[in-house]
Amino acid sequence: MTIRVSGPAWIGSLVLMAILPVLVSLPPWLSEPMQFALMQMFDPFCHQISERSPHLHGVQLAVCHRCYGILIGLVTGPVAALICRSWRGRNARAFMIASLIPLALDWGLGVLHVWHNTPGSRFLTGALFGIMAGILVARALAWREISHTVR
Repeated sequence: MTIRVSGPAWIGSLVLMAILPVLVSLPPWLSEPMQFALMQMFDPFCHQISERSPHLHGVQLAVCHRCYGILIGLVTGPVAALICRSWRGRNARAFMIASLIPLALDWGLGVLHVWHNTPGSRFLTGALFGIMAGILVARALAWREISHTVR
């Protein structure tokens, strides 16, 4: 299967995935009521603990470091899928699980006080998972478009 940058589903999902990191980065430039509304919008998806969240100009962004990494990875994943077109994805589930291992270790070892995770480790492990998820979304949309084209 070849991934093509075409089709409304593929382009629409990439645009949506690109909007999310922009949205979570907006609080420093919004009024307090708008900041509150944006924080409420992302509250169901992220714990938003202040000391575990990025800040810009002293204002907390709408998600934590790990969720920010996942959102950046979701945008980077489809680009990586285009670069790695030859990857067949036969073991997609295994790759997805493998991308969760560093994330789980960073979180779990931190909870057990074996490892002190940092903003950087949280962001990187989230980004790794996000990239893998973005690749799989791009491949699934490409497959969907190919299967619709064949009919």
